Amino acid sequence: MELARSTARMQKSALFVVGLAVFIDMLIYGMIVPILPRYASSLGASQTEIGLLFSSYAITLFVATPIFGALSDRIGRRGPMLWGLLGLAGATLLFSFADNFWLLVLARAMQGISAAVTWTAGLALLADIYPSEERGKAMGIALSGQAAGTLMGPSAGGWLYELGGYQTPFLFAAGLAVLLGILFLTLLRNLPETKSEKFTSSFGVLRNRQLLIITGVVVIGAAVPSVLEPTLPLHLQKVFQASPGFIGLLFAIPTLAYGLATPFIGSFSTRIGHVKSILIGLVMVAIFLPLTALPDAIWMQAGMLALLGISMGMVLAPCLPQLADIAQKSGVNSYGVTFAIYNTAYSIGMMIGPLASSVLTQAANLQIAYASLGGLVLIYMFYLLVTTRTPTGSR
Repeated sequence: MELARSTARMQKSALFVVGLAVFIDMLIYGMIVPILPRYASSLGASQTEIGLLFSSYAITLFVATPIFGALSDRIGRRGPMLWGLLGLAGATLLFSFADNFWLLVLARAMQGISAAVTWTAGLALLADIYPSEERGKAMGIALSGQAAGTLMGPSAGGWLYELGGYQTPFLFAAGLAVLLGILFLTLLRNLPETKSEKFTSSFGVLRNRQLLIITGVVVIGAAVPSVLEPTLPLHLQKVFQASPGFIGLLFAIPTLAYGLATPFIGSFSTRIGHVKSILIGLVMVAIFLPLTALPDAIWMQAGMLALLGISMGMVLAPCLPQLADIAQKSGVNSYGVTFAIYNTAYSIGMMIGPLASSVLTQAANLQIAYASLGGLVLIYMFYLLVTTRTPTGSR
């Protein structure tokens, strides 16, 4: 009885810390959205260079995730989690004092490495200590920190910038990362470590065709919000003369819609099947992403962003339980590697999105860029529909 209570306390502590780590990472990620395009532009960066700046997070996330996923399987979760939190604090401080474009790129790249560590080790930690029948719910709660952080990040960044200048948001965020590191050491000091004696390669796991197809969906789901980040703020500034604070509020709308809709989407996905839910979400993204570039009234812009946020939830929310189900059925028990795959796919989407939208916008205009990307999403939806017409692929 006492063992059961102790396990329950450890589970709740781990869920709280991992959820908070995801929240702070995404808070810091989102804080720069209304600030960095303008600041980088003042340092002489072009629109394409701003796209590179935003993509540098995803590039290092992509490179570091498989390494730290396998490492956390071999040495345990505590060390990598702490490294990630300290790295996040350091990267945020570098943002604060960066006075040229390439220092901004370095800070953004360091932030991506830190996220690779905390996300992969954190999700694997939850998979370690929660039984399979509770794992999906626990991960869903932890990932709600993603929505909350993304929701609050742009607004907090915009208003802190207006209150105290460029450095204020980053100093505040660095302090949060340090406090979380202290909390982690306090609450999880007796965490039992799970280590794997066998090395499992992410590439080996990706030989599973169903898992590979779902990782493609994660790429799309991650690309959608990152498409907006380097291009939409400048568009809103031009069309509506929006300030950084107001841009931050507008960027909060899709994340709020995503966060509010996700619990309902989870239940809906369980009833009709994860893949069917994903298909619906891809169609919605293909429709609402192009429409986001069209409004000439604030209320219409807000409405399109809300619908796009719900669409993102329909795409992403079913992916993690679907990946876990596929991996478990395949006999893969190295959760660090399994969630490294999700993280890697997410980083690819975040890497592609800013570059694609920036290059297309610079070559043509925002409307053509978003319409072209919506068309690509629709093509993948048809591919997913054709390749998952099996009993095992329908859930």
